Amino acid sequence: MKLIFLSLILFSFPLFANAEEKSKEMCECLNKSKSSNSAKDKKRCLTLREKHVKALKKGSDAYSQYLEKLGQCEREMVGNGEIKDNLSFEEKVKEVCDCFSLAPKGQKMACFQKQSQYGKTFAEDQKRIEFNQITNSCDK
Repeated sequence: MKLIFLSLILFSFPLFANAEEKSKEMCECLNKSKSSNSAKDKKRCLTLREKHVKALKKGSDAYSQYLEKLGQCEREMVGNGEIKDNLSFEEKVKEVCDCFSLAPKGQKMACFQKQSQYGKTFAEDQKRIEFNQITNSCDK
């Protein structure tokens, strides 16, 4: 029994390390693509993403970790950074509405992501629904 448990730990650790390495590699690719604005670099990132999805096996724990790290990278790239859980309801609304009002046209995806992340911080369904209704009106 101990041998099986030890084997699972040893075999799963490289997968998680692998997921972190792959997310760093992808983040570097996205940063390079963003700064160069080259179609060739963007295509390279798409190809890399397909390779990572195949290697990590979509739906696995390693793949979930990869997506989480990649999401953090993307938030940092667009200036959203970390989501602040300690903000009041009104402050979270203000953050999302400010994002929508300041985002250049066609680049509001980061604001929708911020809205989603802040929405997940509410334990009460009614608060989450209210938050989404108020912040949806900001994107007009």
